[in-house]
Amino acid sequence: MKKFFICIFTLFIFSMSVSAIDITLTSKEAIIYNLNDDNVIYEKNSNEQTKIASLTKIMTSLVVLENINNIDDTVTVEYKDLQGLKGYAVAGFKAGDTVTYKDLLYALMLPSAADAANILARSIAGNTEEFVNMMNDKANKLGLKNTKFSNPIGMDNDNYSTAYDLSIILKEAIKSDLFKELYNTDSYTTTNNIKLTKTTSKIASKYNLDISNLTGSKTGFTDEAGYCLASTATYNNVNYLVVTLNSEELPNHIKDTLNLYNYFDTNYSYKEILKDKQLLKTIKVKDSKTKEYKIYSKKSITKYLSNDIDISKIEYKYSGVEKLNRKIKKGDYLGKVKIVYGSDTLDTYKVYLDKDIKYYNYWLLLIPVGIVILIIWIKIKLKKKKRRLKNPLKKKKNTKKYKKR
Repeated sequence: MKKFFICIFTLFIFSMSVSAIDITLTSKEAIIYNLNDDNVIYEKNSNEQTKIASLTKIMTSLVVLENINNIDDTVTVEYKDLQGLKGYAVAGFKAGDTVTYKDLLYALMLPSAADAANILARSIAGNTEEFVNMMNDKANKLGLKNTKFSNPIGMDNDNYSTAYDLSIILKEAIKSDLFKELYNTDSYTTTNNIKLTKTTSKIASKYNLDISNLTGSKTGFTDEAGYCLASTATYNNVNYLVVTLNSEELPNHIKDTLNLYNYFDTNYSYKEILKDKQLLKTIKVKDSKTKEYKIYSKKSITKYLSNDIDISKIEYKYSGVEKLNRKIKKGDYLGKVKIVYGSDTLDTYKVYLDKDIKYYNYWLLLIPVGIVILIIWIKIKLKKKKRRLKNPLKKKKNTKKYKKR
């Protein structure tokens, strides 16, 4: 739950800062992550509930991968697995076929095969209904509040999500190396000799679109969901994730996705906003020969920022201890430095005292004072003794008694 609210807060902050980018999308909902920093850098209606078509199959594959022991284990296709699939893409499995989980997962991800989805759901959970429960349980564990699955295929009936929720599902899925392999493969031939080709590659080739930077993708389409695409890509060592939903025309879901990647690759980059050993602040030191303490950075900080930002105009605003004293020890927290550009705080750097300060030891002053007092006391004693020697004791009074006469 806590992780969910942190994600929502992050989304809110970043959507405020970059949602005004100069780009036009045909997709009604969209989101793009900078995966290097795990930050949303642009969103459009990303929390709007909508139909998601075959992007559902990302969750289907995630649940399957979490519940099998060996991807090469075999499954026998049953007649009921192939029913009710008219109008949906299929790989062409037949009842009685013996295929591997690997075959089925590639069929699920490349041509978005509905028959593979049904076979996997039944083999994992015993029936489709129980498998859907597993999908929704996983969504709950991920903290997704705007997602509901009613089938493993992506049929529109009561099956919906958001661009934001789908980005969380995809981020979870790509933690698996096996999923990334499935997700990034263009073609595969099953053990029963069915040749599979990724839908994204087919469309891109047909419309002469360059998707060479994509490191994985999954398409989706229904009349209600429109054209959808979930993808990851790498541009100039920056890893991105994009979800676009509800584009009305082919191949605009791919064009929108490429436009987002290209826009940020062209207009944003990593900039050093704090240098290592950079002087940040000088503060005074009390009761010490060291009259001032200079605060230097202990690391460099880079941020993914618009290329329009003038680094020379960045300000470093310190707030914290203004004068060191003997109570402050090495390692103690002193304050923080806000790295500010205009009205935006780019980052905050915490400052700690990194060395011992030598202070005056005032108690040592008591030694000379004591010595002076002792000398004075001795002198007084000596003076008294001298006076006694110069003036002998007075004669005792004659106290002799005379007899009465």
